[in-house]
Amino acid sequence: MTVLVLLGLTLTALPSRIDVPTSTTGLSNLYELAIDDGKLWWRPRGSGAAFTLLPPDGLPIAKPKTPSFTPPKRVDALSADGNNLVAWGSDGHVYYTKLDTLEWTEQWGPVGDRAVLSVKGLDALAMSHRMIPYEDLDGNVHPVDQGVTTFYALAEGGRSLRYADPWLPPHFERRLCLPERNQFVAAGLSASASTIFVMDRSGRSFTRLADFDTVGDDPLLSYSWVREKRSGLRAEIRSLPGEPWREQPRITGWHTTRIAIVQTGTTNASRELRVQGKDGYWHKPIFADTWSFTATPPVDDPGLPTDGEAPRQPLADQTLTASAGWPGTSLTLKNFDPVCSPATLVITSKNETLELELDFHGGLGLVGPTMLKGTLRLPPGKGGWRSKLKVMAAGASHLDVELELVKDAVILRRQPFVDVRFPRPSGP
Repeated sequence: MTVLVLLGLTLTALPSRIDVPTSTTGLSNLYELAIDDGKLWWRPRGSGAAFTLLPPDGLPIAKPKTPSFTPPKRVDALSADGNNLVAWGSDGHVYYTKLDTLEWTEQWGPVGDRAVLSVKGLDALAMSHRMIPYEDLDGNVHPVDQGVTTFYALAEGGRSLRYADPWLPPHFERRLCLPERNQFVAAGLSASASTIFVMDRSGRSFTRLADFDTVGDDPLLSYSWVREKRSGLRAEIRSLPGEPWREQPRITGWHTTRIAIVQTGTTNASRELRVQGKDGYWHKPIFADTWSFTATPPVDDPGLPTDGEAPRQPLADQTLTASAGWPGTSLTLKNFDPVCSPATLVITSKNETLELELDFHGGLGLVGPTMLKGTLRLPPGKGGWRSKLKVMAAGASHLDVELELVKDAVILRRQPFVDVRFPRPSGP
């Protein structure tokens, strides 16, 4: 009788439904997941069935012949999307599995650089698993073969957006620019199929499709800064830049900063945004202009309500002057923040001043030197530096460059001209 009573108490702590997941509940493509009493539970999504312990006993277990695996005694938080599940305890030690195999691992990173991933000190986390194509800015559709796993995180009180990837070094080292050139301070975070959803304390929200592949960083993929629709053998080339942040319409009714994004199909538009309200939740397709409300039974903790105001952080943009320009010129790098593209390169000579948009992407870590790959958008017309730049670009409308970030400078690299050094007061 005692066992039955205890089991009943455990089950009543599990949610009756999951519409907007929390740090202890989640939605994958096929399952609803929850944590109760330090263990993982699941049931088929939308079934209304009773939750059962995730096999075998509700905790991550080692794959056969994995002696280094450190099994947890309990887990306290989870995040799920697609076929992915991650769980961790108070020590921040992350365990990761595919829900169709339940083969757990605690190791992240490429061969030779594998280690435990920790979420200690991060503010919010969101797992993403994309097994569907994405369309670049020119509508070119790019399929995916083995899936793209991205684990997003907010840090520094919502002032920094970072991500980890199982094939990258095992840290939340990669950074993405938050909306409005990182002036936005996020209070809520969710992700699904590589699409990020953030909201601040005032209720303003933005979405963006961005992962290691879509922003241009995967060295095994083909990219181009030329904006065009492609076909045939060229269809695999991905247009850059990646997708920008898209501001979402405001919700007119009471709501919190507890948010979710859910996959609904196989296109960029196939996402539903959800926001927890009072006795229900707000929702809409990602590209829709208006929100709808679905009433539900009250939830125990709907989240923090929006308060009409939100903190902002100052622009980190710098203006840097080259120690020596190209022959007969002075060069200035304006609006440069290594996390936030684009910047502007100003070429000043005796007879002209040109301002060129400088788009860039790439591998920006927390330490480094770091190399950013980019392009200068060339202005129309002939004569002077317009013609010289056109020759450098072999007649193209853009000139590919690289930016190396070292401790005290940004170095613009492009042959046949010598490298240009822009001293700076501090690193990124």
